[in-house]
Amino acid sequence: MRDVFVVLAGVVAVAAAGCALTAAYVYLRNNNGRAEAERRARRWLVATAVFGVSAVVLRFVTLLA
Repeated sequence: MRDVFVVLAGVVAVAAAGCALTAAYVYLRNNNGRAEAERRARRWLVATAVFGVSAVVLRFVTLLA
């Protein structure tokens, strides 16, 4: 059971990193104007925060299990 949590926490952490890279790409691409790029990047950063917090919580659950 502990191995499942470790793998799950790793997958969620990789998803958070992917969201962060996507936010940077969307913000720096600047095809649709600065306001549109900021709005889309902000959405990706919210997803990054959710995945990041989830990864930390899963890591603590792993320590408790």
